[in-house]
Amino acid sequence: MSKMDKEDPWKWMQPYDVRRFGDVILDEKEQERWCRAVLLGGLPFMWRKAEVARNVIYDRLELRDGDKVLVIGECIEPCGFVDDMRARIGPKGEVHVIDITDEARDNYIAKKRGRGGQLATWQWNYTRAFADGTFDCATCLQGVQHTDDWRETGAEMLRVMKPGRNIVLAEIAYSPETAMKIELDMHIEYVFEKLLARVGWKLDEFPYYSPKDLETAFAGLVKDTGAFVWKGIEIFWGRKP
Repeated sequence: MSKMDKEDPWKWMQPYDVRRFGDVILDEKEQERWCRAVLLGGLPFMWRKAEVARNVIYDRLELRDGDKVLVIGECIEPCGFVDDMRARIGPKGEVHVIDITDEARDNYIAKKRGRGGQLATWQWNYTRAFADGTFDCATCLQGVQHTDDWRETGAEMLRVMKPGRNIVLAEIAYSPETAMKIELDMHIEYVFEKLLARVGWKLDEFPYYSPKDLETAFAGLVKDTGAFVWKGIEIFWGRKP
């Protein structure tokens, strides 16, 4: 076994594993397919368990009856965000969703890098057709890592918002703290190494903007900024002057 093979968790499957599960577990294409399914399929499961964080998002958006809300991100409806917001803004309100799930996954798999060099990031042009002040408030939910320039994107999202209202960005992030936690336990480290051995990118290649990065990007664009971190979820907000 070569050094490279020894470092690949999948190469340590034993004959008794094959007898139990079949030759399919040795098929690298099948390994890749299931690793991606495990890694990419959990957003609704996680967000629906994160009521604490979801309520922070809605509170910081200061949702009101009749509000028109812009939402950009991944798995927006399955995560329950739309139903939650509609319950708060009532029948006269509107939730306009721009779901980027497929685009994000396609860019990961294609290993596309944005202008800043981060994996699976790109220039966002989703709001260019909207007039100034179209929405009462705006939020990016589980898509924070996918724009390649938050200064540019933030200014554009604020342009289509009304003054005096809040923008909120929220992400279940692969942060440096996530990597540290993974490395603290051999079982968790093994599982992640095995998953990432087939998905096509490493843990440190996940794009990431910290709350501090977002505060810097929005400097001078918003006031009353704040952040909340809970169980790997990072939330940033600010008010449009």
